[in-house]
Amino acid sequence: MKKKRTAVVGAGWFGRAHIRNFHEQSKLVGICDNNKVQLERIQDNHQYDEVNVYTNVDDLIKNEELDAASIVTPPKDIPQISKKFADAGIDILMEKPMALNIEELKILKEYEDSIRIMPGFIELYNPVFEKLLKYLPEIGEILSITSKRVGLYPRRDWHMGVILDLSIHDIYLQEKVMGNNNILNAVGFKKCFKDNVHADAAFIILDFGKAIGNIESNWLTPSKFRRMYVNGELGGIMIDFISQKANLRTGMDLQGEWPETKEVSYTPLRSDEPLRREVYNFLYDKKTLVNLDDGIRALDIALKIVNN
Repeated sequence: MKKKRTAVVGAGWFGRAHIRNFHEQSKLVGICDNNKVQLERIQDNHQYDEVNVYTNVDDLIKNEELDAASIVTPPKDIPQISKKFADAGIDILMEKPMALNIEELKILKEYEDSIRIMPGFIELYNPVFEKLLKYLPEIGEILSITSKRVGLYPRRDWHMGVILDLSIHDIYLQEKVMGNNNILNAVGFKKCFKDNVHADAAFIILDFGKAIGNIESNWLTPSKFRRMYVNGELGGIMIDFISQKANLRTGMDLQGEWPETKEVSYTPLRSDEPLRREVYNFLYDKKTLVNLDDGIRALDIALKIVNN
């Protein structure tokens, strides 16, 4: 398989993770960031000495022959940067939430027939989420989904709150569990602590018709927590996105005199990096797990909650 020629725009903490994965799985030829300090950190590594660095996206596109690019910048800048690559016929992986304005994102739909445009919905590629989807039939009709996602307050100024940073993950994950485009209504309750504009904690309720989803997110608690609980008429599944452990709980003899609960736990012998799998899917698989419409739909729901 011929390696694609690629570039990464954004050399911050997560951008560096993209850089590492694109370097391992493709021919990484360019890294771009308008922050020279970030570029110096990359150059000091010496692992990427053969990769050209740029402070301007236009120069990167002009000077390099690219098949694909990953955009890992503050969300407000992603649409305009992505459009530059789209105009040049280059496939783009756009980190979530992809934009802060839904109309800027919809503009990119005109390029879908000519290039691959994929949202960076990394948790879809977590092996434990695949395990959850595999065992869903064993718990029967889904009644409820609960997601809890907690992280430390981010050291960045992206002009957005916890809903667009954390909650959006669970919006697209719950929709995937229930079936795409299946959210009938969404309401949210949010609290601001650091300022009066951006939510630092949020509780979201999603109406799936026969089932209900709830999402709890905050970035104030001094811990990291990523779990999902799916409950059905025959049992339930709990997954931990960090440890990649899963627990399947089903009922036995439910109508008898002594009903029992059977639990089976799955612990990976070797963890797998979701970002590595996501990058490979973007670059080489015939079909991606997620597309631009999925990203637009998730962002639209998140923004309605933010602006409510």
